[in-house]
Amino acid sequence: MNLYKRLRDNKKIVSILILIVIFAVGYPVVKKSEKETLKYKTEQFFNNIIEEKYEDAFMFLDYGGIDKESNITLNENNKRGNWIKKLKQQRANGVRIERCKEVRVDNVDYPSGTVKLVVNKNGMLEEYIVDVKYIRSKNSYKIRNISKIDDEIQETICGRINES
Repeated sequence: MNLYKRLRDNKKIVSILILIVIFAVGYPVVKKSEKETLKYKTEQFFNNIIEEKYEDAFMFLDYGGIDKESNITLNENNKRGNWIKKLKQQRANGVRIERCKEVRVDNVDYPSGTVKLVVNKNGMLEEYIVDVKYIRSKNSYKIRNISKIDDEIQETICGRINES
């Protein structure tokens, strides 16, 4: 009876303890869910490029918005059109991604990942382990940059060259 009376009198403490338990259990679940979502988005992004579904792939990308030739900042429609044109041109030049495999996402501090890509360069298959950087955009993450790949491919896919 005495314990019940003390708990009833200390509802704030009990409420705080319940919240702490909820966050302690819930936070890892949310982080794991976010990690799986990023893994799925990354796989979808590269698979859409492979299947030439460029409009679908663009949804997962935070594309650099400066046209290198004219040094003009592009709006969203121009970014999409510019990006698709560059990917089609790269494919016409004999460079395309053949396969995306072994997607790994690390979500400890800020999400980043690695992807193993098989790239066809004029009939020669080359394998790259590519770093993927994400950026928070509105309510989700988008692919910001890829690195450790041929600069021309990197710039075409991301619209930027980043040495990180």
